Amino acid sequence: MSHFIKKSLILSLIAFPVFGMAQTDSTYQEEEEDYSMYDDVEDVGTIVTYCSPKIFDLSPNRFVSLGYDFTSGGDFTSSNEGTFAPDSSTTGNQTSGLSYHGLRLNANIPVISLSKFVWQLGGGINQSRMTIDDEKLGTNLGHTGLSEAISRNLTSINLNTTLFKPLNENSFLILQMLAEMNGNYDFKSKETTPEFANNKYSTTLIYGKRPHDRLQWGVGLSRTYRAGELNYIPVVMYNYTSENRKWGTEILFPAKAHYRRKFNPRNILLAGYELEGSSYRLYDTQLNTQGLELRRSEIRARLDYQRQLVGFLWVGIQAGVIVNYNFNVDELASRDNKDFYRGFFGDQSLVFSNKMSPMPYINLTLNLVSL
Repeated sequence: MSHFIKKSLILSLIAFPVFGMAQTDSTYQEEEEDYSMYDDVEDVGTIVTYCSPKIFDLSPNRFVSLGYDFTSGGDFTSSNEGTFAPDSSTTGNQTSGLSYHGLRLNANIPVISLSKFVWQLGGGINQSRMTIDDEKLGTNLGHTGLSEAISRNLTSINLNTTLFKPLNENSFLILQMLAEMNGNYDFKSKETTPEFANNKYSTTLIYGKRPHDRLQWGVGLSRTYRAGELNYIPVVMYNYTSENRKWGTEILFPAKAHYRRKFNPRNILLAGYELEGSSYRLYDTQLNTQGLELRRSEIRARLDYQRQLVGFLWVGIQAGVIVNYNFNVDELASRDNKDFYRGFFGDQSLVFSNKMSPMPYINLTLNLVSL
């Protein structure tokens, strides 16, 4: 979020006493003041103040971020192509090695920044260039077909917007909306060109309080694909800075939660996790089932070190472990390509039931920030 410029109106009258001299000039006549000049002055009424979208010492907002992901690799276990109830036993399981790396380019630019309203627009391109270890690749046709589909790389192009509306000096609303085009597309042929009908849409609404400059909390509801598939979940925000301003928290549960340690204004360390994910359409596969969606989601447990290089230019280094949360595959063709809500209790069948082992990772970013 960008800085708010708080506007206030201060009216003051400054009186300058006039001291008479020891001897008075008898020819001097005081000029009468014309009070009619004040007839057009209007009463401004009560001055309304609004809360800021930030608190002290939060990690800097990133206007533009250019980064790259590296993983050391892990094991990818896939079932045969079939029909499986969630959490049921599967058949034809085979394992191959899998690793990935990819570019991350994201921007978030203020469009309107007023004391009573803030609007930001953003977008991004994120890639995962998947590599399958041929030495471990099995002979199961379903496994090899899925491996070939995801090894064409997974790409996400997104547009997003954030609206911050302060209600008064200590309460506010936040609305976030996101549209994503995800898949293994490459625009090289009609079969591998993405379709707008397969885009995914997410939104989050939060009502919050800002009691003082070191605390900001809120509760809300989110329609999200962070768990890989469509979910409707409650969210809790809790941003806090200690009195000595050396540590704090940055939490938007369950999406992410971090402990923050600020060594000085140029060095910040975050420790925690973030849940990342979405649903990816698999185009032009060699599988029997069509209209497939890879439900990809991962928990990134990490340390995130952020350092100022010069001015508004910062560098970020993340190191941690990626824990797979979801890598299953659903079929939407029989539902007219309309997504569905499985939630925690739905029994809609899977086409592939997959697992991945934990993978160490490193992420490097160069960021243009707002302090």
